[in-house]
Amino acid sequence: MKLWDFERYRQRIAVITDSGEKYRYKDIYELQKTLSQRIDTKSLVYIITTNDMGSVIGYLACLINHCVPILVSANTKKESVYTMLESYMPEYIWNSKDDNKSSAYAAMGYKSVFSFLSYELWERVEKCDQKLHPELALLLPTSGSSGNPKLVRLSRNNIEENTKSICEYLKLTENERAVTSLPMSYTYGLSVINTFLHVGASIYLTDKSVCQKQFWNNVKKQGVTFFAGVPYTYEMMKKIHVGESALETLRKLTQAGGKLANEQQLFWGEFAQRTGKEFYIMYGQTEATARISYLPPKDCLRKIGSVGVAIPGCKVRIINSENGNECLTYESGEIVCIGRNVSMGYARERRDLQLGDENKGILYTGDMGYMDEKGYLYISGRKSRFAKIYGKRIDLAYLERQMEKEMGTQVVILSDDEKIYLYLEDVELGKMGVKYVQKKIGLYANVFEIRPMEELPRNEYGKVQYIKFCNESEEIEYEKCSHNKK
Repeated sequence: MKLWDFERYRQRIAVITDSGEKYRYKDIYELQKTLSQRIDTKSLVYIITTNDMGSVIGYLACLINHCVPILVSANTKKESVYTMLESYMPEYIWNSKDDNKSSAYAAMGYKSVFSFLSYELWERVEKCDQKLHPELALLLPTSGSSGNPKLVRLSRNNIEENTKSICEYLKLTENERAVTSLPMSYTYGLSVINTFLHVGASIYLTDKSVCQKQFWNNVKKQGVTFFAGVPYTYEMMKKIHVGESALETLRKLTQAGGKLANEQQLFWGEFAQRTGKEFYIMYGQTEATARISYLPPKDCLRKIGSVGVAIPGCKVRIINSENGNECLTYESGEIVCIGRNVSMGYARERRDLQLGDENKGILYTGDMGYMDEKGYLYISGRKSRFAKIYGKRIDLAYLERQMEKEMGTQVVILSDDEKIYLYLEDVELGKMGVKYVQKKIGLYANVFEIRPMEELPRNEYGKVQYIKFCNESEEIEYEKCSHNKK
């Protein structure tokens, strides 16, 4: 399968920018060619991304010409950028000219060799002699690993298979137009670019936020038909009252990047039904390239809480972690994804980029869930998020979901195995939540402590940053957090 066919769609509009510039597929191909001529094949290229032409062209130039990009957000802390550069020693850096790191790059052994599209190409003076695995095509941070050099290793086959599958179940055609409502360094946001260019559709390229009025004005002005958001995106859209008029041109709305609260599923499902749109709820992980399951729009209001069925070409199994057997209907276990969309594994430093496919098409997601009698998947929590208080083993993620269902707002529940801490933005709702949780798990009120916050800390993908609640270094993974003992 050819990932992108620039010759076939050469006269069609591929990208529209915030400034109104229109680029055809033939223009995109020529732009990436100009950059790729400056980069040695099979090199590692560190791309600091925003949703603009420079980043998109850098990504395309790498994949088309068999270089391996590391995509990181422009919002990544400087210290984390430098740590990753030291860990992976990329041959090139491709970044916006105004990112204020020039002197640091020079000090790390890079020299500026080319400027293009308001971006600058930096080349490492002393090239690394550690080669890249021939199947390696892309490196992405997981959505929870900000500030951590841990990356997911993806093959070209992973990208092609997941792209084909997403296009199939979303029924994407060349007549669609998407908006970059998510960062392209995020697997979900990147999948929108991959799929829309695959079918010859167009993309309105913007770095504006969904909280800005101008974003929605431009969505309508540019005739955007497709929108992608994480749970927080839809919460904010509801909170700031994004009206039907602003969403008038949309035909398909999709959600992934975390479990959508039942209240939100009902609200947006009813909105879609009322306005004749399609609302897709999806589940995925970076480690599965982007997508694992989807809930068909026709099932949105009759399968509340479900993330649907496996995507085409992928199988989902629920496995009992203790005996390794497949779980029965409604029996909770670890969600396992099987398919050619499963990544090759992780990397933490340059030498890991020589490794082959360690996963062998099987991904143990670390998420817990169950299947109903029709094979629809429901997520119940994270395998690693358990506390033990007074001898009771408590699933913190399950409690979070139950409280969110009860209160209609997001809450973070943590524990140090002595107390259960509730972090949320409304104290009165917290008190109501404590009473609810008490009934659920049968613990005394003095076990609970409400910790009000003006706003829960989130990353740019809209996901709550649990690491912000820990006292330990931001470089550690959440599973090692002191609030997460077993």
